[in-house]
Formats: sequence, structure tokens, C-alpha cells
Amino acid sequence: MRSKKFKRMFATIMVIALITVLTACGGNDNNAATSSQPASQSNEPTGSATPTESVKVKMLGHTTWFVQGMEAVIPEAKKNGFELIIEKVPEGDDGANLMKTRFATNDKPDILFYQSGLGAKFGFGNPADVFVAQDDQPWMANFDKVAWKNQMDTIDDGHWYGAPYGGTDMGVVLYNKKMFDELKLQVPTNMDEFWAVAEAIKAAGKTPIYFSGQDAWTVQLPVLLSNATQAVAETIPLINENKAKMTDLTDRKVGMQFIQDAVSKGYANKDILSSTYDNAQKALSSGEAGMYHMATWVMNEIVSKYPEGVENIGSFIMPYKGNGQDLAAIWSPKSLYVVKGDNQDNAQKFVNWFEQPEVQDIFFAKQGGIPTIKGVTQTSLTPAELDAKKFLDEGKAMGNSPYPFLYNGDGNLPTYVQELFVKNGKNPDQVLEALQKDLEIDAKAKGDANYK
Repeated sequence: MRSKKFKRMFATIMVIALITVLTACGGNDNNAATSSQPASQSNEPTGSATPTESVKVKMLGHTTWFVQGMEAVIPEAKKNGFELIIEKVPEGDDGANLMKTRFATNDKPDILFYQSGLGAKFGFGNPADVFVAQDDQPWMANFDKVAWKNQMDTIDDGHWYGAPYGGTDMGVVLYNKKMFDELKLQVPTNMDEFWAVAEAIKAAGKTPIYFSGQDAWTVQLPVLLSNATQAVAETIPLINENKAKMTDLTDRKVGMQFIQDAVSKGYANKDILSSTYDNAQKALSSGEAGMYHMATWVMNEIVSKYPEGVENIGSFIMPYKGNGQDLAAIWSPKSLYVVKGDNQDNAQKFVNWFEQPEVQDIFFAKQGGIPTIKGVTQTSLTPAELDAKKFLDEGKAMGNSPYPFLYNGDGNLPTYVQELFVKNGKNPDQVLEALQKDLEIDAKAKGDANYK
């Protein structure tokens, strides 16, 4: 998927930037002392969202994670009795390895900022031993566990250790609302209606469906949208144990067949394999194209490059199944983890305070992304993102790859999907067979007894 920023380590020459955040003008450090008594080690939910006296909470995370949203929250945290001491490390593997070293040497923060679904394989230890479980914390009342199952909980034991930090992105069909209005088209609710919309756009001399095939990662989006189903969620763990095959992912095949159908019906742009991600943004925002299967992260770039078209773009759920059965795909946000230790109660109080909708309002008013906490009303979202947020709030969303593959099951998916556009290239069944072969090769190379 979209460039994910992982590179090699040279941790020995990197320096951790320690920043003590003092947010009140003329603030007095003597008023922010930690409690003289060790905090309880209990995992029970805290009864109060804020401390009765000022407390220090030490945080550790990547440098770029503490930007506009957190900068807006810090003064409010100070007012509510939290003095945040933030340590920032470099991005990617360099910073991740520094954080793991801190944990290995028992030099831990009170709150760790890291990716979601943090399990033992990430190198911080057994989650149950290191982090406070969030299953019964009060902030969970505004969180959709069903949508985020297998995305933000931990595959090790099924518990929730991370609380959401920052926004999510959602896989949808972006469409030009102005074009739809001019052609008197309605958002389709089933595939018959979808093809009828595509035909009307084609008859008007425009491109109904845009594929940016030169950037291979983009053309897998129709597949990832069809992937967001309960059937896929139940099948991937079986594939990990060699009790099912990639060829059993029939919902994934639906997205592949859609791609070939769109091309054969003449509803796609003519220059698919030479069209770029930027070409797609320009075509959609200008009204040259009617629909683009993509995730909401693209709106950040459209806002920057084609601001005149932003208000004309909306989003809808791809109606593969129809009759309201389809879901938007979602990608996990980052998470913050309460570290077990003497200050865990104060750290948990901060998390419970931070996850309140009114505090999330402060965060998201200054930073992009779709909130995972329900009840957030103050955002800087575009119309397309607001449409998508509504789907998440209504429970019409699911992780695009619930339960990750243990082995290389998807590494070549973009390349294989490109072949769906090529005459005499792969068909959907052949793509699934190729993915299965890749997975088996990787599993056997790593000595998995289930794949002898």
C-alpha cells in the first residue's frame, strides 16, 4: 500500500530528542510533581478521567507523530492536570529500534506511541506483561470494537491494548458530485445501478471509472474494498494455519472480476497502465472522470494540488453485494499504549481523558484523518471524508485485511492486479493461485510445520 516508510537502522548514531513540554505561560515545575506513592498495578478502569493534582506523564514516539493535533491538546492537558514529557525518536526502523532498546533495558515511558495491533512479534515483549489492557476502560464506550476487530486488538490473545491515536483512512469510491448532479445521477446501491451510472457518464463523453495503473499499488483498491467482509476475516486465520487457501477468498475475487468487467464494458480510461495517481486526482477533481476507487488519504493531496475541485468530491461504499450489505474498508490509526509500572494509573487517566469526544474535537480540529472515536464533531475533513466518517459512525466499515497474513500473501498483489488489465494476462483465479504459491514458498522458507 501507500509508501510505508520502513528503512534500515543506524541507531548508534541517532540521538533521542527529549522535550519537556511546558504549556502554561509562567508555569511552575513545582506544581507538577509525581505522586509520592507508587500507583496501583491494577488493570481495572480508572474512575476519574483527570487527576486531582498535577501529574507528569512520560511519552515516547516518532517525531512526526506529535504535530498539530497533539500541539493543540497539550495546553488543555496542562489545564486538566497533566504535564506531558514527550521523547521523540526518528522515523522508521531507526526510531523503532531505539524504542525497543528502551524497553529491553527497562527504561520505559508511561505511554508508548506505536502502530496498532502490537503483539509479541514487534519486540516489546508479551503485551499482557508490558501493557495495560484497555478492554473495559471507559473510553471504549465510544469505540466500535466490531469494525476494528483483528485490526487494533492483539492477535496474541485477542485483548485490546492500544487506544486510537490520530485518524484512520477509509477505502471508498470517490465520485464527482458536480457531474452526478448535472447528469441527474444517484449514488448506486447495487451493481445494476452502478453499471447504469457508468453508462450514463460514458454517454456524456466522460470517463466513468478511472484506474491509475502506472502506480501499481493504486489498482488493488477495488480488490481491497471487496476484501472488507466477515468471510475474509474468518478465512485468513485458517490460511495462516494451512487449513484454507487463497483461492477460498471468493470476496477478494469479486474485486478482481470487477476490474476486468469495467475494462471489457468500456467504462475505464483508455491509458490505464500509463496513468498515474496524480492523473487520477486531476481527472476526478476536474470532472473528466466520474469515479475513482481509492482511500480517503488521497484527499490530502487533492486539497494541496487541486483545491478548486475538493468541494465537488464525495464518497460512497462500493455496492458489490448491494442491499446495504457492503462495508467501507478501513485502515488502522496509530495507537497509544499504557505501560505497566509505577505511573500506570496516571497514564491511564490521561488516555481516558484524551479519548473523550470533546478532547478528540480539539485534536481533529487541527489535524486531518477520520476519527475512530464516535461523537467527534470538530474536524478539518473534506466533504468526501465526511461522507466516509458517516459510514464508520454508522457501523458500515471493516478492516480491509482483518487478521494479517503471517507470510507473504499479498506482497505481489499490486503487480498481479496490473496483469488483469493486460490482454492474455492473469484472470482472477490465476491471481489467487499465484498469491497462494507466494505464501506457501514464504511459509516453507520460514519453517512453518503447517506448510511442509
